Amino acid sequence: MRILYVLILLTGFTYTTLGQKNPALKPLKKIYGKEALKSFEQENGSLDVLIFAYDHAINLIQNNGGKNLGDFPKAPTTPIVHFTDLGIKIEPFTQYFQSEVPNQLIAVKSLYQLQLEFKASKNSTH
Repeated sequence: MRILYVLILLTGFTYTTLGQKNPALKPLKKIYGKEALKSFEQENGSLDVLIFAYDHAINLIQNNGGKNLGDFPKAPTTPIVHFTDLGIKIEPFTQYFQSEVPNQLIAVKSLYQLQLEFKASKNSTH
């Protein structure tokens, strides 16, 4: 009888764990679609870098030199927290957008930058 209870508990725990998806997957699916996510996973071995990018791809850059920012596309007026808020995919190059804040750019890191940061975060000991 104990074995039956343990089996039921383990089965329930397994389904609960599987049911708790990463919160980044839903917005990533909206931007990439299922096929593109599968392709990314095949090319990179997992979606780990993309999930890492969800929270770490955005940088704010101050235009202290006063350069003309008019050539960069404007970011939407909604709050930008994740790169998916911009409706873009991570690319092999850094992408820049005008911010609502004067003299500030929103930079979305390149895939290579994110791969390096992800690798460093896995090797970090804190």
